Amino acid sequence: MSQPLKIVIIGTGNVAYHIAQSFQSNTKVNLLQVFNHRYSKEAKLFSKQFQCDLVTDYKSIHQKADIYIVAVKDDAIAEVAKQLLPLKLNGLVVHTSGSVEVNVLKNVSKTIGVYYPLQTFYKGASIDWNTTPLLIEANTKSSVTKLKQLASTVSKTVKVVDSKNRIQIHLAAVFACNFTNAMYVAAFELLENNLSKKDTELLLPIMQQSFKKLQTVHPAKAQTGPAMRNDKLVMRKHLQLLKQDKQLSHVYTVISDLIMRQQNQD
Repeated sequence: MSQPLKIVIIGTGNVAYHIAQSFQSNTKVNLLQVFNHRYSKEAKLFSKQFQCDLVTDYKSIHQKADIYIVAVKDDAIAEVAKQLLPLKLNGLVVHTSGSVEVNVLKNVSKTIGVYYPLQTFYKGASIDWNTTPLLIEANTKSSVTKLKQLASTVSKTVKVVDSKNRIQIHLAAVFACNFTNAMYVAAFELLENNLSKKDTELLLPIMQQSFKKLQTVHPAKAQTGPAMRNDKLVMRKHLQLLKQDKQLSHVYTVISDLIMRQQNQD
């Protein structure tokens, strides 16, 4: 990469913010501009922090950027693509979704693709971009090369993945991250409602150890607990405690059945 890649980011949400943050102090990237539909406080702060121009009119989007990154909610990508169509952009236009096909950007530009960080983003998060996988896709070989060059300045793990396989990875990530976090919420609420908020701290070591062992052991080998042991007495006691919460009781039963099936205990 001789000259820094000129980048425009469309969106100012969590994903857009963290992607912009990943480009900070990166001499191979020049973040020219950010687009937001209005001059909100957050958008102004975004522009100031990352030292890029803020525009709120699609017609004001820079026409000669190398890459346009559409970092908006999945259900908004098609509408953004519709708004970009009249601009007849020549640069590479990509979105950041794990579950939306690349063809949603069809006709927005001759070169389109995906720049999907396999990571969980939230306000205040400290993201280790060096270890965050970046899954890319593009409709031309030269665009794949360009995305590889960009991604390689951010992460050590860059992989070309098409839309069909990317959604499989996204699904797996939902189980690995979003669903497990929902279990953490349930665990915290059980202690908050029956003991105290401070007692949730008791769970942190087991949560940390649970993840740590996955660095060296396959999850199937790492499983512990009453369902893994097929300990029906303990499971009945747990369900008795959950009898007032039908949804959580159902979740407990379904997850226990899943564990027993995975461990061939059923």
